[in-house]
Amino acid sequence: MTTGKLTGNRAVVWLLVLVVFVVLMILASVLTSGDKIRGVAPIVMTAVGLIAIFVVYLATSSSEAWTVGTRQVVYMAIGAALYGVFNYIFNLIPMPSVSQVSLRPSVCIPIFFGYAFGPVVGFFTGAVGNILGDFITGWGVYPAWDMGNGLMGMVPGLVMLFADKKRSLNFLTALVAVLIVIAAALVFLNPRVPGPWTGEIEDFSFWAWAFIVGGVVVIVGRFVLEQVSVDLAAVNLWGTLGIIIGIGFAAVSDIWINGYSFATAIIGEFAPAAGPNILNSMILTPILLAAYQAVQARTGR
Repeated sequence: MTTGKLTGNRAVVWLLVLVVFVVLMILASVLTSGDKIRGVAPIVMTAVGLIAIFVVYLATSSSEAWTVGTRQVVYMAIGAALYGVFNYIFNLIPMPSVSQVSLRPSVCIPIFFGYAFGPVVGFFTGAVGNILGDFITGWGVYPAWDMGNGLMGMVPGLVMLFADKKRSLNFLTALVAVLIVIAAALVFLNPRVPGPWTGEIEDFSFWAWAFIVGGVVVIVGRFVLEQVSVDLAAVNLWGTLGIIIGIGFAAVSDIWINGYSFATAIIGEFAPAAGPNILNSMILTPILLAAYQAVQARTGR
């Protein structure tokens, strides 16, 4: 049992975390000078994401991965604050896309916090940190992207559902490889899409190569890093899966929220956001995890 457990009912705690996320998102929408939550589509897509998350919890609720105690609450606050501040810094560096996609080396933060401290901590770090970063940047509130960043942190935390992390690596390697090939193929098949606001045709073929290079490095890195530590190999695979699922959710949501075509959402938004995130994550997250494990070993924890 985790020290300082807040309650024996994990469902109530998890629901409370999700409610806090929604309340903070609404509060940011009310206070921001940027984009606010408008229309039914953002609310519906947020509800879809929340329901999907809670279904995953219900299917695996017996696992200790969902335990939340005072330590996890502290990690949530630290993770969200760090992610928000670093997002604010890097939001000023845009990436070529059809929307406000920026360079995010900070993507390693929710992935690390999710992998190291569990799916609840990872979700809160990604979702609330994204709300904070966009708010202080002055952009406003984007519910689907807040949810997507939450998923990006939550998915790596699901590694705790496996008693033996090494046994999940082969399946995870194959799954990540298939998803990356599909993403790259979609871009190669239709690399030129019209911008949703200007109608100008833009070429995003570069991102197909970014996916391929990133995928090869992640998969090769799995076998190299596994010789050093199973955790270092696993965090890259779980992080890549989290990025694909989280950014994929956000981009697809914009089909309904912003009226994007499927091609514009996937090729003009998902690829420019997910590609650099994967590259940043596979370099920075193992370093962050290795440093954390070194501190743990030094302090005897």
